[in-house]
Amino acid sequence: MAGKRVLLAAEFMRGGATATRLLPLADALADRGHDVTLALPAELAASVAASGFPVVDAPRWTVAPPPGFVAVSYADLLMHGGYAAPDALRGLMVGWRGVLEQVSPDLLVVDFAPTAMLAARVAGIATAAVGDGFSLPPLIVPLPNMRPWADVPADAVESVEGRVLAVVNARLGAQQFRRLRDLFADVPSFLCTFPELDHYPDRPDAAPYGEVFTPSRGPAAVWPAGTGERIYVDLDPRHPALGAIVAALDRLGLPTLIQAAGMPARQADAMERAAIQVTTTANRASVLSGCDIVVCQGQDVAVPALLAGKPLLMLPVFVEQMMTLHRVATQGLGHGIEPIADIDAVDAAVRRLVDDRACRLRAVNFGRLYDGYRPGIAVDAVADAIDDLLG
Repeated sequence: MAGKRVLLAAEFMRGGATATRLLPLADALADRGHDVTLALPAELAASVAASGFPVVDAPRWTVAPPPGFVAVSYADLLMHGGYAAPDALRGLMVGWRGVLEQVSPDLLVVDFAPTAMLAARVAGIATAAVGDGFSLPPLIVPLPNMRPWADVPADAVESVEGRVLAVVNARLGAQQFRRLRDLFADVPSFLCTFPELDHYPDRPDAAPYGEVFTPSRGPAAVWPAGTGERIYVDLDPRHPALGAIVAALDRLGLPTLIQAAGMPARQADAMERAAIQVTTTANRASVLSGCDIVVCQGQDVAVPALLAGKPLLMLPVFVEQMMTLHRVATQGLGHGIEPIADIDAVDAAVRRLVDDRACRLRAVNFGRLYDGYRPGIAVDAVADAIDDLLG
């Protein structure tokens, strides 16, 4: 089969998670003989510069949501991502139409790029979607509440979806949607998650491929001396509770490694204690194999930690991280605390997890259930399916 032109596109920013999925998929499709181009927001372009793939700028909405904005559904994310008014969406669609005309793909593969999907639908370009549970919501009516732990009125979810649907239909002309889920109609979707960690627990007809995350590289970790449970901390350097975590673990005297990759040297140096050291190794597998408890905030760390059989203490900041914590906690795989937790709250949470033998056993069993899993399994399966679509 002759190679085809494939455009891999991202629009809504998900940090490094987007590149973590799309780059291995780009490699796998190139290995199968296809001509691959990436359309990424400018913030991600530098991180993929060394990949060798052509990269074009992905149009996206850059106006920040209003203060106090709380997303309760996928429609909310669209509303504050350029779908609040027809004129705003028109500009985004014009931008994506230009990208599609420039690349002229045989297939568009999106990772949370809804406007690219709309532009491709209007242009008659075949589309597929890849992503985790957050970016690929269950196709029910209305699209579901993202905060099942909160009291969200059903009419609030319906109201936002109706407003977004009206804006979308104003731009679609004769191809109007009856419901917002029609955005994904006739779009093959490849859900990269595990059922236990799907952001939405009640997903009809799910066929998950498995999580995609950055593989381990580099030297093995060296743990500080000390007795007691070993704690691995992997949080954004700007996390509001990082100082409290360091102080609490120093008080507890537990041997601790803090991931300092991307952290200013002065900040990393300030966290060093007798039993607390920082590391910049990308060999996460070695760190996880040597630890007993993992402190993190989102799926990028939570997934490999659970595959290694380690229980989680999560301090989520963003809604998708809160959804992950909800799934982790309801299955007894870890606990969570507020991202503004103080020293005493962190101290109590660590002690609780140290004593929670049932939680730790469930984490071990999760690792055993997926023993031998590696991200390439999901990437190759998705690439094979896309290769079949192109054929």
